Amino acid sequence: MSFEFCEESGLKSILGLDIGYGANKIIYMNSNGEITHQFKFVSAIGITNRNSFVKDNRIYDFKDHYYYVGDDALRLPSENMVDITEYKNLEYYAPLFLYKAIKEIGEMPDIVVTGLSKAQIENSGYFKDALSNFEVNGEKFSFEKLYILPQGAGSKIAIDKYGDDFPNEQKAFTGNSTYIGVDIGMNTTDLWLVTKGKTSPNLFEGIEHSGVMKIAAEIAKKVKELYGRDIKLHEAEEIINTKVYKLRGQRHDFSPIVKQIKEQYIKDLMTMIYDKYPDQLDKCDFIYLTGGGSSFFNTSDNGFIRVPKSNWEFYNAIGFALWGDLKTRSE
Repeated sequence: MSFEFCEESGLKSILGLDIGYGANKIIYMNSNGEITHQFKFVSAIGITNRNSFVKDNRIYDFKDHYYYVGDDALRLPSENMVDITEYKNLEYYAPLFLYKAIKEIGEMPDIVVTGLSKAQIENSGYFKDALSNFEVNGEKFSFEKLYILPQGAGSKIAIDKYGDDFPNEQKAFTGNSTYIGVDIGMNTTDLWLVTKGKTSPNLFEGIEHSGVMKIAAEIAKKVKELYGRDIKLHEAEEIINTKVYKLRGQRHDFSPIVKQIKEQYIKDLMTMIYDKYPDQLDKCDFIYLTGGGSSFFNTSDNGFIRVPKSNWEFYNAIGFALWGDLKTRSE
């Protein structure tokens, strides 16, 4: 799949990488300014051992330990999986996610643009150091041009260009809009205020442990209560998506439970938004929701609440790639 992003071609290839606690979203733009890769994989890490008699290319050798990454990790026993729920784990394993993204693309990007929640942006120096120089499977990687943006900044850039219908550029001019943006991730929820099309880092706010993991934690608690099993949050997320808990070949319908927990989460999130922006909301044209958690919502009939028609998880990565392209062409 290839989408033309800009009339004037960029000079460098750009990897827009939204490293999330739930999933990694990847947008790769080649030096002609075209998106050639768009994909995601779950942010799952599984600890394993290497068998010297069996060659397994899925195993990653990183910092003297062996790991499976992504879907491969989900096939391991629960006790072998690492839940990425805290920043320290995200920083430690982020190089593995970047490595996997590069391997799936099949070529090295000239520029990497990624992000952190405003709640964790003070760690951006450490995060950049972790990603700029690392070694996996004996391969050394060094990125001179690697940038960390606030989560939500990418979504803002993507919204400006595509509105709710990526990859189709929006035709209506919304550059003077005043709105509240909300990026709902696995761990964090990031909010930002846009006034007449403009925002600034001071208007971004990040809240930890307020994303989809709240739903996953409730699902995991219910599995423990009903079946006496401890499951990881990524396993709980699979139940959210499938509405089914599978145990020893038996499928247990979780649809009513998932529905009830989702509905309560939606109510709590909207209450949080209204409480944080009681005065600004009266002057807003709309509230714009992006990120994986935005899939729980629908665009309201009056258009005050807006959600992308598709690709909602990718809006940060799209914006990161666009930002990298603009920076390249301005240098």
